[in-house]
Amino acid sequence: MLSERHAPPATETVHVGTVMHRGVIGCKPSTPLDEVIRIMADTNVQVLVVTGPDEEALGTINQMDLLQFYGQDHKGLKARDVMSGKVIAIAPDATLREAIQTMMERCISHLVVSERGDAGLRALGVLTTGHIIKEMRGSKWMWYFSPEP
Repeated sequence: MLSERHAPPATETVHVGTVMHRGVIGCKPSTPLDEVIRIMADTNVQVLVVTGPDEEALGTINQMDLLQFYGQDHKGLKARDVMSGKVIAIAPDATLREAIQTMMERCISHLVVSERGDAGLRALGVLTTGHIIKEMRGSKWMWYFSPEP
């Protein structure tokens, strides 16, 4: 038997801050590309946030950015050589609908959830398409067996 499944809340009422991954896994612009690859593989994250000296978000590196280096020598390359220099950010209090619209308009699979600080954008977390799909799913199905009478 299946238990009842709860429908996910409407995206207009869900805020990015409740769905995002809190905290970021990141690197510095000078991080060797070998280390970037190791971090992404070992942590199984879709995106790294490249941060500056005051922890401000300078750019991102996603899995697609790394695919071009498969089978190639990438010695000597650094995160700054691969990163996207533009951070597409969203506030934690934005709605999930706003996040989805931004992702679809820009054809991207992640947003850096951030707030404006003295040194620039301070990354608080990351929102990916995977997080949104899990939110769309709602509560997990619960399977249970009832004894036959």
